[in-house]
Amino acid sequence: MIALHVFGAVVRFKPFHLAAAAFAVLALLSAPAAWAADIGEGWGRWWLPPNRSEHGGGMDSLFTWIFWITMVTFILVELVLIIFIIKYRYRPERKKAVFTHGNTRLEMAWTIAPAIILAVLAMASKKVWDNYRYSPSADDPNRAQILVIGQQFKWNVVYPGPDRKIGRYLAYPSPTDTKWPDGKNHAGAAGPAFLPYERAMGAIRTYIATENPIGKDVADPDGADDDWSKTAGREIYVPAHRPVQVHLTSMDVIHSFFLPNFRVKLDTVPGMRGHVFFTATMTSKEREAASLREYTIEELSQTFARQPRAEYTVVINENRQTEGAELYKPRRGPAFWRYAANDQTIIRDGGLLSPDNVAKLKDAGIETIWAFEPGYWEIVCEELCGQGHSTMKGKMVVLDPEEYRQRFEGGTTPAIAASD
Repeated sequence: MIALHVFGAVVRFKPFHLAAAAFAVLALLSAPAAWAADIGEGWGRWWLPPNRSEHGGGMDSLFTWIFWITMVTFILVELVLIIFIIKYRYRPERKKAVFTHGNTRLEMAWTIAPAIILAVLAMASKKVWDNYRYSPSADDPNRAQILVIGQQFKWNVVYPGPDRKIGRYLAYPSPTDTKWPDGKNHAGAAGPAFLPYERAMGAIRTYIATENPIGKDVADPDGADDDWSKTAGREIYVPAHRPVQVHLTSMDVIHSFFLPNFRVKLDTVPGMRGHVFFTATMTSKEREAASLREYTIEELSQTFARQPRAEYTVVINENRQTEGAELYKPRRGPAFWRYAANDQTIIRDGGLLSPDNVAKLKDAGIETIWAFEPGYWEIVCEELCGQGHSTMKGKMVVLDPEEYRQRFEGGTTPAIAASD
């Protein structure tokens, strides 16, 4: 009954009052969401993940404006619909409806207003999109380049090496080739053309599977020092605070390269080369240091109950002791905790927490533990690419610029703009 009285009071409001109330409520609801979006906890889990790229702020702002414009419009339209349903419901004493040609001013208003909003959003979207797809950093000699090749159901990555040039890939042999790409003999022949068609196709499939899965053109001088692997699925490394150009393509079907925390997403299409640019603002070590804190065992138990695949790395040293466990420091190897009553090891320093050892820590009477979240960001495929689509995940690690230069570019500094 109370609910009906409240509903009746709301229905008696004028549309202007309803609009003002809707805007006020949405403003209050947006406050905790916007606040928590930076830390990804609490209300932030219902909002966007934390942004770790320079261009991500513009994307987040654009997303927020579009979200609230459409949300406010949706609520207002539904409120007006409810008012009209009640106000113009059938009643025997009411006269029949009168035909009208409408209100020209009102029709112009609800046509022009959305047109202006859409035009403003289109211009804002173009600015964000140009910075993301056609960034000025494309001519920056200091930019880092990587080639990512989608494959059911893993990601392949190629680094250009000290010359900062990426070679030619996805260049597979055909049955009419008189020599193999690596110049060697395979299946007893100098090239597929010297084999019967069926044998040639079988030899090509064997060559691709065992020798050259991503079709590297070994004759291309630009790729002579490339860092590539026959095995797909290795971690992708990029530098922080430095423009990164990602070249994207696919060897089989359409995939979609998606880095949620960096606001990077683009489809990988067979036969085409896509490009995206971004600059990471946080290294993996910084992320680990920021997440290092003391967790309660009860908190971890609840986390693993919700997310069985969650990852936490344990930190053990004299400055962070845990009550209820005996710290043992061997002469060699990492320190570890063990039950005080026996010699059974619970977990070692640097070990990964799991539902099993969290339960053991709880049984040992341990109440708190120091740990940090892993220092990588997840890469996912956002395009349905086959039965194993849900397993197509990867890891991206962000290194310090100097560490990246030493590891993947031979410690060299750019002199001229690198060639694609």
